[in-house]
Amino acid sequence: MQKPDPLSCVMMALVGAMWGLHGPAIKLAFAAGFTFPQLVLGEYLVGSLVFGAAVLWQRARIPTDRRFWSILLTAGVIGCGVPLFLFWAYQLGPVPIGATLLFLYVPFTQLINFIVTRKPPSGRELLSAALVIGGAAVAANFLDAANAANLRGAPFAVLAALCFASFFVLTSRLGWDATPALRSLVCCVVSGVMMLIIAAGAGWSLVPNVPVFATAFFWILGLGVFGQVIPVFLMVHFGPRTGSALGSILTSTELPVAVLTANLLLGDKIGPAQITGVVLVLAGIALPHLRRSPPPTAPVGM
Repeated sequence: MQKPDPLSCVMMALVGAMWGLHGPAIKLAFAAGFTFPQLVLGEYLVGSLVFGAAVLWQRARIPTDRRFWSILLTAGVIGCGVPLFLFWAYQLGPVPIGATLLFLYVPFTQLINFIVTRKPPSGRELLSAALVIGGAAVAANFLDAANAANLRGAPFAVLAALCFASFFVLTSRLGWDATPALRSLVCCVVSGVMMLIIAAGAGWSLVPNVPVFATAFFWILGLGVFGQVIPVFLMVHFGPRTGSALGSILTSTELPVAVLTANLLLGDKIGPAQITGVVLVLAGIALPHLRRSPPPTAPVGM
């Protein structure tokens, strides 16, 4: 694979930043009367409508390659597991525990890539993953919160991380056999249908308890655009250019942005632990892009 271009790296970092904004916004939506399944399904619906309109406007060609469709449909099914397992993790334990364990998607991505390609990650990639996970653990005070009662949701958070890593690997292997809008549409539709089936089977209410319809509409529209449409489009468009291993590290910008946004919107305090965690994550993101020193050249005549 060729070295990723700077624009692709910036766009993947932007994906993480938008997810960092998305987390505090979700908490505000909970306070407004929404539930987690309602928000997830609403975001998939917005994504399906926007990407569907883009596909119709572009008159996108429908690929016929079976391999492409098998990968894309599998990615849509697995992608639904990320919010679903996180929902259960947050229901059974503290949010910092689930949010920290979700960052296991970085080494999981490297592991899946190794299994698929038989090519081990570089030392820099391994160190970057360690810095990202360590930073997330420090920022969330993971060790202080990790007791038996708080770890009941941990297995679901690990499953969410595994689904996230699998989604990264699958979407990065799609190639260029379809427009980003078409690929994004399929992912949103498949994940939305899966979520709708699960919600119906579990008996979850999908009607928000929000008194004003306009308020509910703008909440769903805003979260759908900034939490689903833009990030998914950027991921399926630029993910194949960066590769899943580097892409997973770049999207770790989610943590620094989430810490800052939570402070501004929710009044969460930023202490030494959060600052240290953010610095570690940023170091992990920057490490793969540091210029390697050229090997020393032998003197002439030797």
